[in-house]
Order: sequence, then C-alpha cells, then structure tokens
Amino acid sequence: MTFCRRVALLSICVCVLAMEAHSQNAAFLETLQKNRAAIGVKEGKLSGPGADVLRPALAEAEFVLLGEDHGTQQIPDFGAALCAELAPQGFRHLTLEVGRNLAPELEKMARSADGMKQLAEFEKEYPETIPFYNWREEFVMLQQCEKAAAPAGMTLWGVDQEFLGSTGFVLDKILGTNPGPEATAVIQSLLKENNEAHAIAVKSRSAWDLTLVAAKQEELDRARDLLAKQGNPEAQKLFGDLLASREIYLKNKAADYYDSNRERAQLMKKNFVGPFAADMQKTGMPLKVLFKFGGWHMYRGLNPLHSSELGNLAGEFAEAHGLKSVHILIAGVKGQQLHFTGIGRPPEPTVVDITADKGAAFFKPLYENQVAGSWTLYDLRALRAGLSGYGNIDPQLECVIFGYDFAVLIPDPKASHPVE
Repeated sequence: MTFCRRVALLSICVCVLAMEAHSQNAAFLETLQKNRAAIGVKEGKLSGPGADVLRPALAEAEFVLLGEDHGTQQIPDFGAALCAELAPQGFRHLTLEVGRNLAPELEKMARSADGMKQLAEFEKEYPETIPFYNWREEFVMLQQCEKAAAPAGMTLWGVDQEFLGSTGFVLDKILGTNPGPEATAVIQSLLKENNEAHAIAVKSRSAWDLTLVAAKQEELDRARDLLAKQGNPEAQKLFGDLLASREIYLKNKAADYYDSNRERAQLMKKNFVGPFAADMQKTGMPLKVLFKFGGWHMYRGLNPLHSSELGNLAGEFAEAHGLKSVHILIAGVKGQQLHFTGIGRPPEPTVVDITADKGAAFFKPLYENQVAGSWTLYDLRALRAGLSGYGNIDPQLECVIFGYDFAVLIPDPKASHPVE
C-alpha cells in the first residue's frame, strides 16, 4: 500500500469516526432536550411543567437531597418550596451544613416571631459562628420550613464541623454545664484569648488567626484533660466538637485538602447517623429527611473530589432498605452570588459566570440548552441507560448524571443579602 493510499484510508476512517461521534453527541443532546422543562417558584410553591416532573419522584422519596451553589438568593426560595411540598408527606427533619451545636439555636430563632432580630443579636455576640443562615433569604427559608411543618415544626439537624468563629459560642455552652473550678478557669482563659484573637483576625482579615486554628495545642490539651476530670459528658462532647473541627481546619490550612475533606465527610456521616439511628430505634421506621448542602456533599457515589459524602450515605441506605433518595443539584449560570471578604467584613456580591469558568466547561451541554426565559429542570435519570452510546462524555458530567437525579439551572442568579 502506498503512502498516499494509507493517508487517504486513514482520512476516511477519521471522517467516519468523527461522523459517528457527532451523531452520538447529537443523540445525547436530543435526549437532554427531551428531558428538560421549565420550573420555578411561585407564591412559595414549585411551579411550571418541571414541577410536574419532579413531584412523582418527591412523592416516593424517603430522602431528598438539595446540592446547592452557596450565596444565591433564589436557591433558598427553591428550598422553601421543597419544604412546602414535602412537609405534608411527613418530612419533619431538615439536615443542614452547620455544626450540631448551632442547629438547635437556629431552630429556636426560626420558630420565634422575632427570629430575625434574635439572629442579628446572635451575630453580634458570636461573629463568624453561623455559616450561610446569617443571610436573609436563607434564614427566611428556615422560617418557611418551620411553618410548612406546623404545628410541630421542622427539626433542624446540624452535622458539619463547628464554624471557624464558633469557639466563643461553644465555650460559653461549656461554662453553662458548670464544670469544676480548675476547668472553669481554663475555659474562661480560653474565652479571653478568643476575644483577643478575633481582634487580631479582624485586622488581618484571616480566618487562620481565630482561636479555633491559632490556639496553642498544649492549652487545648489541658482544657480537655481538666474537663475529663471535672466536666460532665455534655461538656466533654462540646469540647470534643471543637477539637474535631480544629483538626479539619488545620489540615485545610496545611493544604492537605483531600485528608481535610475526607475527615469532614466522615464527621458529617457520624453526626447524622447518631440522631437518625436513635430516632429510628424509637419509632421502628426511618425518618423522612430533607438535606440542604453544598453541591459536592450531595452526590450519590464518588463526587469529583473522589470522596463519598453524606449524599452517598443517604443513597446507599435508601437502596439497601428498598427506599428512594432524590438528589437535586441547583446552581446559577450568569449573575451574582454573595462572597466572603474577610473576618470582620460583611460579605459582598461577586460575579458568577459558569459559561466563562474553565472548571465548569463540562456543564456546557446543560447551560447551552436551557429553556428560554425560565429556570430549567433536567431529568438526568433519562440519560443513564443510553450513556455508553452517546460518544465521548466528559467524566465530570458523567459523575453529575449518575450522582444527581435532577439538575436545576437558574439563568440569572442574584446575590443573597446578609442579615443586618
């Protein structure tokens, strides 16, 4: 065979393969477009054709998991609409990306007539203690979820590590347990250091200057040992929560991101399984639970960070018990979201544009095929069976297709507002 003939034959093969890949990608886009629908929130409830697609899945679910992009004001509107949909179906528990000691405080505030005022006062006393729910729209969502589940209300479970500024809040709770005199003196000394460290962090803007990270290990070890002798189990558990949170943040500060994230994921699972199993033992049946976390945490299977998170635990538990979990990813496309600007500074709106984000290029088929003039719901379940015939699918998009059942895109995200 001459060189020219070999080149010609190779060119023909390349063209055939390219045509086949193009055909397969066209089939993928056709399936994607057939399984999209407009969705929205109207008067606190899900609306549009997409709501009719979502409702049958919600009606069968034991767990509903909302994976979000933080700082977008329309997302808590969607979360509140989910509460309105799910509370009449027996959902009475909302699991959040906050510490387990903070969640009961948020629950009390959300159930109070002057809850927003209480939240603002808590923020002044314990700054950098509440993640996300010190934003107006997020807190309003909690209030609406409580109303949806009335008269008993919605029980809030926090399963995350304690937030970076939580030291003062947790130490005050420890003092409230009345530990022995030496333990009390050490905790009071740590509280004094905490106030001084916060003043330093405000000047530097760095979260690493806060006590939870900057404290000397020998001081913390002494407090832990004294509480083991002079404190009750509640005080010991509270201080243990601080130490576990510190370990996660120290690994993050040292750029041990994988280990930090894995340790955090395991903590979330442990903190969820405890109260969930205890309640199931009482009632003899699993609870129906709504989850609201950042998008990485709600994947079924491994997420793109190669971590199995709380979403996978819920999915596996449901599957093993013949139940259903519904995983919903929601994100804004091009607009603004609220962004952290430093310790002691109010968060500010920042531009978000996944169409210009190279790290989000795998999402291109979704953001390029939105329903015009509306939020878009994609039923990702319809893409799974035929995925092997669609040509080259980006591995991260494949991860989304199998990790989530639905994806909701908001074309014009707006930034949340901090509570003043």
